Amino acid sequence: MTERYVQTLERSLDILEVLARSEEPLGVTEIGNRIGLHKSTVYRILRTLCYRGYVEKEKERDRYRLGIKIVELGIRFFNDLEIRKIAASFLGLLAKSFDEVVHLVLPNDGEVVYIDRREGSQVISMHSKVGRRAPMHCTAVGKAILSTLPEEEVRHILKSKGMPKFTEKTITNPDRLMEQLGEIKKLGFALEAEENEVGILCLGTPIFDYSGRAIGAISVSGPINRMKEKGTEKIGEEIKRAGQEISAKMGYSYYKHSLDV
Repeated sequence: MTERYVQTLERSLDILEVLARSEEPLGVTEIGNRIGLHKSTVYRILRTLCYRGYVEKEKERDRYRLGIKIVELGIRFFNDLEIRKIAASFLGLLAKSFDEVVHLVLPNDGEVVYIDRREGSQVISMHSKVGRRAPMHCTAVGKAILSTLPEEEVRHILKSKGMPKFTEKTITNPDRLMEQLGEIKKLGFALEAEENEVGILCLGTPIFDYSGRAIGAISVSGPINRMKEKGTEKIGEEIKRAGQEISAKMGYSYYKHSLDV
């Protein structure tokens, strides 16, 4: 039996996803063009979404953005995530210890999604924001997760998502990345120096669940010179220890899985 979907609901979700990916509010025609819908259909759905609070219309012009209801649902989802609750104290300690930005991410559809962020006292400008997505091939958290996966799965992700170049140091060759992932697996943490953002160095380590699957990653990021002064190896070892403790609280047994290797 062919599974059937509710078309209007699918279209509503398409609109919400388009607005979520956009850096600025969008007009009805822009939304329709991006998802292949006539503007009259888009307008009808937007009216309902606005009425329910999932979308907001700008007062000055006919452009739309996500509404407060989406934020409420997102906060409830984040607060209910077990990994976020368990990792919270470790993120705080890392941020305090190194006085830099600390992240927690989850893998999703070949990318990583930032679900928590802690600031040091020295505020820096970075692309990462809670709820934002990032590629795996050029982020420390992404590479940390990729290093735990079978080569076939990694290559599938790289092929489907591509390896876009963000800086002069972004690795865009799959074979070269596979080589690096082998080293990351041995070390237990990944280093990314200006591959995603110029001037930023980041170190990340995976978090495992009871089955041994990497379900997330944590990282410490900061200006490259400052991070090097503090010692990348020292930071890497510290976040690796934190990742191991979070993993243990998630039910992962390093002893058991070392025997399985």
